[in-house]
Amino acid sequence: YLLYGPPGSGKTSFIQALAGEFQYNICVLNLAEKGLTDDRLIQSQSVLPERSIILLEDIDCVFSERDKNDRYASQVTFSGLLNTLDGVVSTEQRVVFMTTNHIERLDPALIRPGRVDVSKYIGDSSGYQAKKMFLRFYEGLEEKSNQFSEALVNSGVPVSMAQLQGYLMLHKTNPNRALADFNLFLDAVQQGHNQKSQGYLPEPKLELGK
Repeated sequence: YLLYGPPGSGKTSFIQALAGEFQYNICVLNLAEKGLTDDRLIQSQSVLPERSIILLEDIDCVFSERDKNDRYASQVTFSGLLNTLDGVVSTEQRVVFMTTNHIERLDPALIRPGRVDVSKYIGDSSGYQAKKMFLRFYEGLEEKSNQFSEALVNSGVPVSMAQLQGYLMLHKTNPNRALADFNLFLDAVQQGHNQKSQGYLPEPKLELGK
């Protein structure tokens, strides 16, 4: 499985929730580990427990451009990784998940059908998700949750689930303030998107009411 989408959208959280629901282990495969070779990578298959999710996070950061020696930033060759993935896929009760913020950077051989059977886009928060998260913080406040959700949808500002959660944490005991300051928060997020598109990242500056 391949989950792709913007940072903070909940790709890894979804995998963790899935593992908890089905009582699977999570085995994180760090391809940038010092001293990791093809042989060690293939041998690692033999010690993987049953009912496991093998997780390769942010795979675009390691596998962006293959060089003339068939290597990436790590000491693992591209063919070594593919052989390992093919071996894991052929076993029972083991599932491979890869995550990336930039699917366009991945080598087509890595995500071809047979290695990646399902690709899912995990995007920024929707109005429905915003409402549900608001109610997780402030149980029973249906009317305010609808206002919160509508403000997000009407703004058209892309807001990740991580950003939304962080904002609500600032006001976890004050739903009225969370609702009153939400447009200020959305303006700050939009400003960040605008400045990022111009080639630099801004320092986060958000003055909320007290």
